Amino acid sequence: MTKSKTQYNTPVFLRSVLDAARRVFTVLLFSFLLLSFLPCSAQSKFGHVDYGEIMKNMHGIDSIQTVIMKYHSDLEDVAEQMIKELKEKETAFEKLAAGSNTSQAVLKIKQDELLSLYRRFQEFQQSAEKDFTDKKLELLEPFQQKLLDAIKKVGKAYNYNYIFDITAVLFFSPNDDITEKVKAELKIK
Repeated sequence: MTKSKTQYNTPVFLRSVLDAARRVFTVLLFSFLLLSFLPCSAQSKFGHVDYGEIMKNMHGIDSIQTVIMKYHSDLEDVAEQMIKELKEKETAFEKLAAGSNTSQAVLKIKQDELLSLYRRFQEFQQSAEKDFTDKKLELLEPFQQKLLDAIKKVGKAYNYNYIFDITAVLFFSPNDDITEKVKAELKIK
């Protein structure tokens, strides 16, 4: 929340969104594999897909990115207002404390107000981070589901037993790359 707006450029932001989506996909994929009761036999067919490549090219993802960035900007604006208010109150408190005519009771009240405002700011930061993460997940979930459905459909159509994201595989044969088939299923060029 303390970073300036200019630090959130589109490629870096999209990369972080895609990295988060890729991590979710990888966890779901490995959970499925671990819970699978099907033995891995010689007839198993493995494939791989570039999840991030497909996700960033899905129709409508750019408008979702814009919504996510606007949501982040709105939260950042509120945080900046709170910081401004906190600095103003802190400056006022320091002036009061430097004055010899200010009673200890008044200083205590102003100090408590300043601490209360600081706690509210910390609570807002925590809440805003959670809200932002939840909003990203909510907005990206339909795209992730659509992509997973397309991967499953291509996997069934071509008799794959397992399909991995290329970020989770150390070695793979280009012959088993189904990225273009999934793109075709999603009508992505």
